[in-house]
Amino acid sequence: MRLLSAFFLFCSLGYAEVVYPGFSLIPHIVDGGGIQTVLTITNLDDTPSTYTVWFWDDNGNPLSIATNPGNRDYFVTLAPHASRTIRTAGTASTQTQGWASITSTGNVGASAILRFSASPWAGSEVVIPADPTRNNRFLLAFDQTDSAVIGLALVNPNGPISVTMTFRGEDGGVIVADTFNMGSRTHRAIVTTSSYPATAGRRGTIEISTSSSYLSVLALRFGPSAISSVVPLVSNTWSNIDNPCWGCWDY
Repeated sequence: MRLLSAFFLFCSLGYAEVVYPGFSLIPHIVDGGGIQTVLTITNLDDTPSTYTVWFWDDNGNPLSIATNPGNRDYFVTLAPHASRTIRTAGTASTQTQGWASITSTGNVGASAILRFSASPWAGSEVVIPADPTRNNRFLLAFDQTDSAVIGLALVNPNGPISVTMTFRGEDGGVIVADTFNMGSRTHRAIVTTSSYPATAGRRGTIEISTSSSYLSVLALRFGPSAISSVVPLVSNTWSNIDNPCWGCWDY
């Protein structure tokens, strides 16, 4: 859907990402229909580091996207402080969406730039940093007054899970709640006013949670004339404290 893809074109997060070895992911990638995704992989270490990038579709299957170089990078070694860029073609007439996973032996950081070449947002770009977090409960503020709409992208990088989504008004009362399943490595994009019409014209909070495993969540507010990101909040009482690196993936 062109509108949903546009939601994610203007998401920028204004904080520094802490990079850890192991696993991270880009929760939303798009190619075609006037959109190009550019991945940049950077080795932060003083020693060589090896990484692998995989693209996945909505159903958790390997996603075939024309890139330079190749569809995936297998066990690429980066020299100290070196970087590598992977670009999708961006020339297809139809859009393909999914997510990307990055595994590494060292402190390898990643980010994605979504470049838009079709009107009315031609020339716009958005940077999405890789998500190294490991959490299963999130709270997001939403404001869908003035015809604004929230777009969400959820990624489940592990085994099958059940996800609960609860919309509450400013008084804390439930507007609508939903529970759905997500299979292993699946990606789900949601336009809230389409999937949950009762939230149109309302403001409040969205709680997204799963009782097992972990999720990655990306959110964007699309207003009549501007796009803004919605940073997911995680209470310190929700964060996984068994992992010595709080909030990190334990791969």
